[in-house]
Amino acid sequence: MKRFGKVLSLLRSRASAGSPQERLVRSNINGKSYSISSDDDYLDHVEGEFEPEMVSLFKSLLQPTDTVLDIGANIGCTSLLFGDLARKVYSFEPSPTTYRWLVENVQRARLGNVEALNLGLGKDAGTFELTFAPNNRSGGFVSNLTNASEGHQVEKIAIAKGDDFIREHQIAKVDFMKIDVEGFEQSVIEGLAATITRDQPVVALELNHWCLNAFQRTSVPDFFDFLRGVFPYLYAVDMRYTSNLRDRLKRELLPFRYDKKDARNLHDQDAAYHVMYRHILHGSSYPTLVGAFKPTQLNALSPMFGIQLAGRNGY
Repeated sequence: MKRFGKVLSLLRSRASAGSPQERLVRSNINGKSYSISSDDDYLDHVEGEFEPEMVSLFKSLLQPTDTVLDIGANIGCTSLLFGDLARKVYSFEPSPTTYRWLVENVQRARLGNVEALNLGLGKDAGTFELTFAPNNRSGGFVSNLTNASEGHQVEKIAIAKGDDFIREHQIAKVDFMKIDVEGFEQSVIEGLAATITRDQPVVALELNHWCLNAFQRTSVPDFFDFLRGVFPYLYAVDMRYTSNLRDRLKRELLPFRYDKKDARNLHDQDAAYHVMYRHILHGSSYPTLVGAFKPTQLNALSPMFGIQLAGRNGY
């Protein structure tokens, strides 16, 4: 009955969703309850519990002494998690209006080790435009190549070159990066090339073929080729979590079939083909990529997914 109660809660939240308005919800993030505020439908996604599978993955990759870059922080759920797990978090959110919610949520959580910044990171510094639907701040994309202003909100944003930011703020070492920027991930990595070479951090990033194709006019194979040139260890991770109502209902009603975990080595061409096929035809599959430089950085993935770690050279 408890499982069916969750299903009914999902249906009620969807049915009651109207025009965006400011509200506050409670969300369990890594066993701690936080009050999260915003004015969009993303709150329906985080209310109750925030992405437990993703939380589990991030916990396996982080150390208490880490310095973290949360690039594409949105309203701050991942920043709250990182603030609880790591020593220092730099939380980047370029949208001026979304940044307001990020600051409010971080301050309410009283996490003094999280520094919120109204700034984006990329390959080139400058002023750009960010486009998002009013009811979905988490889908904001840098509209340098594609415009979609009708029915969308457009804001001017500032982007800094990542390596310049690291140097100017005298950040001695970066241990972990989370990059979720709706197709702009390659630009972020290129802007942090010197830092990534120097520090060899673990990098977790979003894979979204729609955003890559429509917003940055690149393909999944091209994106994989780029990432393989950066990371000796590169995995696509499928934790089978989605905010899509139909799939969330399946997950609640059929856990024996739906709660599955998988990780594929993208330096293996057969595995990469499998990931591309599943991700492009089934958009919620393999939404997260993890890059690293040493197998010890990914030790926790072996028992979590039942895999033998292998890198660019097969070991």
